[in-house]
Amino acid sequence: MLRRTITRLCLTLVAIALACPGALAGAPPRRGPPKVIELETMVIEGKVAKPQVFYVLGRSRIQYQGIKLQRSFVDRILDSAKRNPF
Repeated sequence: MLRRTITRLCLTLVAIALACPGALAGAPPRRGPPKVIELETMVIEGKVAKPQVFYVLGRSRIQYQGIKLQRSFVDRILDSAKRNPF
């Protein structure tokens, strides 16, 4: 089992070395001096953002019972529907 793992590791390393021949030879030599870009001074203004936190509550079972009405509002509704609105 250990021998098989070592063999696979060696084969993987050889495959990587063959796939990337430039990696073994090193980086190519540079051509000329590097480019330099000079920027003007910038002033950045802004507000510091306040950290925001939120959380999610798990679902819960809500058990409720209906409210028993002491009186009926049907008569008041009918009276208001019969009255002239203006």
